Amino acid sequence: MGIRDDVSMHWRTGGAAVRLILINLGVFLVYHAVGLVLFLTGTPEPDLLKWMMATSHLPSLALRPWTVVTYMFTHADVFHIFFNLLMLWFSGRLFEDLLGPKRLLGNYLLGGLFGLALYVLAYNLFPPFQRFATGSTILGASAAVMGVFIGIAAYRPDMVVHLLLFGAVRLKWIALIYVVIDLVSIRQGSNSGGHIAHLGGALLGYLTAVQLRRGRDIASAFIGWFEGAWDLLSGRKARRLKVAHRGRVAVMADQAPAHKRDKQARVDAILDKISRSGYDSLSKEEKDFLFKASHE
Repeated sequence: MGIRDDVSMHWRTGGAAVRLILINLGVFLVYHAVGLVLFLTGTPEPDLLKWMMATSHLPSLALRPWTVVTYMFTHADVFHIFFNLLMLWFSGRLFEDLLGPKRLLGNYLLGGLFGLALYVLAYNLFPPFQRFATGSTILGASAAVMGVFIGIAAYRPDMVVHLLLFGAVRLKWIALIYVVIDLVSIRQGSNSGGHIAHLGGALLGYLTAVQLRRGRDIASAFIGWFEGAWDLLSGRKARRLKVAHRGRVAVMADQAPAHKRDKQARVDAILDKISRSGYDSLSKEEKDFLFKASHE
């Protein structure tokens, strides 16, 4: 199997987390491939990142509105993308297995948008940042990934994960450490805007988890709105007709509640096992069942 076939297979079967990772990798590789070709041919290199990363300068941001999305898929160096995608793989796998791909995508995109919003707000309101007359710039998936990680950590704070060198740790303590590091780092170093954006993504993740426990599914609603807007712009019907066979309604009505109760009871038992012993304690069959249940 060639690389192209391998990537295609992972795209089809890997789920939302894998697709987000592949998109980030694809953007990174295309950017550097174009830059390398221009360098080797002696062609003056345009500022490609300028058209991908976002800025705190509102007039410039208004002229490049697409950057509110492209910035969260753009990385300039290897270490930046490596650590972001490592965290996305770690948290995205847990998130998708428990809450499904649509919520994962919603938290990623909303985390990136909230992170950018808090960054722009801070750099236009707080005196320490107003020295950037023409605005500063931001890129990377960090805020979006924080939306995913804090989202699952706030939804299942007592879930146990096993970390190299540290052993079994509850998600809430890892999340707390990340948030504290970002808070402390705002006034240290040269990446204050990045740490502010991280906190925006973290705030979004926390809010979606709290609202989901209350029965309000913000992430899925956002993706539903996005899909509806896309269908409208592309000329496709947003709604699909569903055919009901009246002869089977009574049978289905009698069978569905018991079936759903049994499935939910098993899901709850698996989630309790994760809280006690960690995700890695699940068998392959339990992981497959949880993954399938989260996609229904």
